[in-house]
Amino acid sequence: MNPNWIWITIVALAGTILMMFGFTAVYSKLYVESGVIGLLGFVFAIIAYILQVMHYYMGNFSLPIIASNQASLFLIKDLVIDNDVMVTALGWLAIATILIGIILFCIALIRSKYFSKHTGILILVGAFMYGLGPLLSVAIAIAGIFILSVGCSILGLQLIKNESIKES
Repeated sequence: MNPNWIWITIVALAGTILMMFGFTAVYSKLYVESGVIGLLGFVFAIIAYILQVMHYYMGNFSLPIIASNQASLFLIKDLVIDNDVMVTALGWLAIATILIGIILFCIALIRSKYFSKHTGILILVGAFMYGLGPLLSVAIAIAGIFILSVGCSILGLQLIKNESIKES
């Protein structure tokens, strides 16, 4: 195992929590015009982020305990945990909810008069690459995270910029 994996998952955990706050802030601007599509996208995205937080919790707190105990190390080495039906189902549920949530949320973003259509497209492309990337290549998933992050950063800047314009 890479000695940096705990730090990587801590950064991912912080990013996921920030994304939940960010999506909530964005939805607060979209809710009137986005209708049911925006609401469902928001709800599915938040559920997906909660599932990701659960995954990071396991990576940061449970797996190190298992890895440090020689008697339980086989659970990791023999992929007992990774091949468990419930863990696999949770993984697929996370992928499905993030894809459904992001697709619907991005449709609301692209239709929005408040945010740039390009931002919704970047987030959508990044989410697809991130969600489906692990099935193809880790590099695709990492590129998806980068594109998703760029889209979310631009979205945040647009949110801040539009707020300051409305307040003045």
